Amino acid sequence: MSGRFLRNFGIVMATTAVVTLATSPAAWASWETTATTVWGDNDMSREWTDEEYNEIKFKDCHTVSTKSIGVERWQLVTLGLDTRRDDFTFTNCFNGTDAVSTDTQSNLPRGTYYFETDATCLSCTVSVRKIVVDTTQAD
Repeated sequence: MSGRFLRNFGIVMATTAVVTLATSPAAWASWETTATTVWGDNDMSREWTDEEYNEIKFKDCHTVSTKSIGVERWQLVTLGLDTRRDDFTFTNCFNGTDAVSTDTQSNLPRGTYYFETDATCLSCTVSVRKIVVDTTQAD
């Protein structure tokens, strides 16, 4: 390969990295929703950064066709396939206004995470009044 090709390739890669970083949504630590959200199959949450522990809570879930929703916790991998860290099914949040479903995971590697919902049928949606992602174990 010529030096010119390598230099041009390096410029293209650097430009791509800057554009990617500039257009990527910011990842936060703990967060929560402030309004009811609707989740279907393969819907993705916003991202959060984590060092070791995170907890995902759904409060007050409603749907017409089912009383559960699958949730998968993923770790974002910048140059590769994202890594699934956990999958679980929330059912308790369907048991009334104050009912909460919770999943926690510890000993996670430092990184950026998100969750993805897995509806139990193709056209199912679940409304969730409150979602909390907590990255502080001391509560």
